[in-house]
Amino acid sequence: MRIICSLILLAISALAFSQSELTEIDDFGKNKGKLKMYQYIPENLDELKPVSLVVVAHGCTQSAQMIANETGWNKLADSLNLVVVYPEQKQINNVAKCYNFYLGFKAKKDKGEVASIKQMIDYTLKTQNIDSHQIFITGFSAGGAIGNAMLNAYPNLFKAGALFAAPSNIFQLNKEKPKNQPNIAIIQGDKDRIVPKGNANRILKQWIEKNELTDSSFVFTADFLNHPLLSAKQFYNKKKELKIILLSAKDLKHKMMISPGKPIQRGGKMDLHTVDINFHSTYWVAQFFGLISP
Repeated sequence: MRIICSLILLAISALAFSQSELTEIDDFGKNKGKLKMYQYIPENLDELKPVSLVVVAHGCTQSAQMIANETGWNKLADSLNLVVVYPEQKQINNVAKCYNFYLGFKAKKDKGEVASIKQMIDYTLKTQNIDSHQIFITGFSAGGAIGNAMLNAYPNLFKAGALFAAPSNIFQLNKEKPKNQPNIAIIQGDKDRIVPKGNANRILKQWIEKNELTDSSFVFTADFLNHPLLSAKQFYNKKKELKIILLSAKDLKHKMMISPGKPIQRGGKMDLHTVDINFHSTYWVAQFFGLISP
């Protein structure tokens, strides 16, 4: 009987693990940047109604599966009925598996890695019932930088983006009108020595200019969300719509903030790139995207 129970528990564990596994898509279109594409589609996805799409870009030394596990996006996908796409860098392109966000011929509109990620989105739009007005992108470190490049290159494609500890390199600033610019969240630790906070300030300046706002007009909140380590600068347009938020974390190094646990408000996995400060940043980003009511 004990053997049978053990086998049942192993089967349940294997099932739970398999549900968080990613599926690699080999032929998703023209792959100028020679990236890999992975998808996560919830087993019980409601395909009768259009769903949201979130693109999650890993940082240096990470993989698609690693950032999926660390952030907990698949758990939210199961709960919120959405699809997640994970681009992955190949080591042959960059020895540290960083996106080449600092090279213009790979990080401009319709060029290199940016073009490849756009093809992944186009493929998903063709093969899944995606709401084209509900496409988002987020990334950590180099993934945040390539996310910033995507948001700049295709501002009309994305409703919003969230950039964690992202370097500020960007090419060919788009000239779209403010109403066509996506909403932007910039998340930065004040003790980050790998991507110092000056990068967050430069990204903030980019999007302030795109939205024709001023860097002196914002709402500052200490102890943001009643968390003693968080503070926020929020920038609103003339319609009093939140367009940009700079979320700063005290004493945070080059890590993503998580809060492991079973409830939907908690999640993520302790690993090389994460730290538990009782704040599940993935859940907060989902709220910022409008996928969860505040």
